[in-house]
Amino acid sequence: MEHYMNRKDISGFILTGGKSSRMGTDKGMLLLDRKPLVLHALETLDEVAEQTMISANDSAYAQFSHPVVKDVFRDIGPMGGIYSCLRQSVTEFNVFLSCDTPFVPSALFVLLLQHIGNSSCALPVHDGNRIEPLCAIYRKSCAETFAELIEKGCYKMHDAVDRLDYAAVEIDNRSTFYDRHLFFNINTLDDYKFALQYIEDKKL
Repeated sequence: MEHYMNRKDISGFILTGGKSSRMGTDKGMLLLDRKPLVLHALETLDEVAEQTMISANDSAYAQFSHPVVKDVFRDIGPMGGIYSCLRQSVTEFNVFLSCDTPFVPSALFVLLLQHIGNSSCALPVHDGNRIEPLCAIYRKSCAETFAELIEKGCYKMHDAVDRLDYAAVEIDNRSTFYDRHLFFNINTLDDYKFALQYIEDKKL
């Protein structure tokens, strides 16, 4: 990665999301291949970032030996987590990964970093025009946009994306790391069961 960007300019942040109403538990602590989802995500971002931190309000995340960033504004969803992380960040480039998307590889973020250019952020786009704002790169300056929206009581990530100058990076089967379940998201117990089976099937 050093050939196009200094690793010291990159921070990583894992979005844990707190307790899920649909799962009835904190998704970051769910085990997949005998490791918590948050640990899978940490290992992914540790490959690209100088320092990786965990966005969480639960002190239990301190056990993973990475700094924990608590929300400045509670209960407003992922925008609150991203804003709090950008506010604390000391680097220009900030890599974000939601812990409930366990099949996202570090290679995705290398590609996003290669394409961010002068844009405010770089977002993966797949299946036509679907964007993934929780698996993305944001410059620290994006915090201003998030702060303005939060002040207005607008907490939707897509509203933030619409206001940002972003580089759309298409992810499809031409990508060397492509997998049709790349952005699979664990939201329900059935999703979790699928992820467990998928991991086992890949070992065969």
